[in-house]
Amino acid sequence: MTTTDSRLTSRNDTVTENRCRSCGSFVTRDFARVFGNNENDVFGCLECMTATEVKKGGARAEHVDTTKLIGGREPLR
Repeated sequence: MTTTDSRLTSRNDTVTENRCRSCGSFVTRDFARVFGNNENDVFGCLECMTATEVKKGGARAEHVDTTKLIGGREPLR
């Protein structure tokens, strides 16, 4: 028996919405919800940023100064 939870799926949910806007890698809806901005847009992921950069908010803004995130490192993008 299969049930569908309308909270889990929406007709506006497409693969392009589940992609990193920086490198194009697939990200899960949960990743976008947790690390993305208020519209679940993700501008960095674990393919193009370090885990520390993502955890400190680097994935939620289109332009991020990563030197302030982890102390002097050049931006990845």
